[in-house]
Amino acid sequence: MADETAYSIGSMTEVAALADTDILELERPDGNPAAEPPVPNSWWRVSAAKIAAYVLGKVVQGSGMRLSLAGGQLTLESGGAASVEITGSAATLGLSNMNRFNRCNNATAQTITIPPQSSVAWPDDIQLEGAQWGAGAVTFVAGSGVTLRKRSNRTATTDGQNAPWGLKRTGLNEWLLFGDFGSA
Repeated sequence: MADETAYSIGSMTEVAALADTDILELERPDGNPAAEPPVPNSWWRVSAAKIAAYVLGKVVQGSGMRLSLAGGQLTLESGGAASVEITGSAATLGLSNMNRFNRCNNATAQTITIPPQSSVAWPDDIQLEGAQWGAGAVTFVAGSGVTLRKRSNRTATTDGQNAPWGLKRTGLNEWLLFGDFGSA
């Protein structure tokens, strides 16, 4: 193509910058120099954007995020969230619960604490979600200095097995609890 620049990886320096439309030539070690006559290695031509997408894909693999490449633009999106099992009788939420479906799975009651910003560096506008997976009801409690908002006619305890729940951070140390909860 007239607007592309081709590079050989071996000729690049560590600080070389590539545009997403730049084409890289990669030598594939599929030749046979011992053959008569010798068979040279083949070469692949691939765009810098495709390499970046591949590398980023490996980085985000299993994170619940999704990469897409369209029109030369790479986009990172939230995808189907991986699951996290919460099995103990008490647990404190943290960053490992982000972008995950949190399955509260215990035969007896569980207490889930929402810790303050001073303990966990919560991103702005984060939302956590999950469900009561086991028979034990799940009760949410606010950590020190945390305000937990909910409907006044509902408890902070899930209303039976498979009851979904969500927590939305609405401000510094302020969370909104929503989902399927018992009547107050």
